[in-house]
Amino acid sequence: MSLLLVKKLEDRILTMKNTNIKSNIIRAVWSSVEAINKNALLQLNDTDLTHQIMKRVECVSTLTSEDRQSLSNYIRSKVLLIRDIADSQI
Repeated sequence: MSLLLVKKLEDRILTMKNTNIKSNIIRAVWSSVEAINKNALLQLNDTDLTHQIMKRVECVSTLTSEDRQSLSNYIRSKVLLIRDIADSQI
């Protein structure tokens, strides 16, 4: 499945769930996943992977404390998907 398709599906799901995460932040997450070295990404534990993506998103987006919490929860819920995508791109 292409990363673009995954992003579009994620945006639709988030809209249906009426989440507080803005679409530009979701795009920043997936752009960050795309930019991180795949081998390095696969070696990170879940906590470090979440922090790495959070740091990258915070460089391009201003986040409130509520945004940070929602984003952290979102990324943690997508760790397996992120790893699958990275593994498929090696």
